[in-house]
Amino acid sequence: MGSEFTFYDYFDASGNNVIKGWLDGDGYPVKAFFNRMIAYLKESSPPGSQDSFWTYPYTWPLHEDWDDFFELRRKAKGVEYRLIGQIVGRKVYLVTWGYHKGNWETDVTQQTARMRVTQMEKYLKLRREHDNS
Repeated sequence: MGSEFTFYDYFDASGNNVIKGWLDGDGYPVKAFFNRMIAYLKESSPPGSQDSFWTYPYTWPLHEDWDDFFELRRKAKGVEYRLIGQIVGRKVYLVTWGYHKGNWETDVTQQTARMRVTQMEKYLKLRREHDNS
């Protein structure tokens, strides 16, 4: 049986893998955890199904302006690291990252995150399967 979901990383216009760049840099303390969680989620039943990993404590749905997005969270050294994506059918688009150090911080607005999802669906050069190296 193949994977239930395919995870894609966002590539910017310069061809840089935004997700891998963050995981190799500031997100490095939680890189192995996120890659392991993505491997579990790829094989998991869809959200709402019995025995699905698409629930707490593995994923959290975002609210308000970020409706339809989810995050993976991992706390390390007093910082909550977050990887943010959106599920479209059986494709999962990882579009940005964030931190919670007393306040929520991310590198993009929810409008930019939505635009990235739209672009990833339309332009293959802006997405590639998640790089777990």
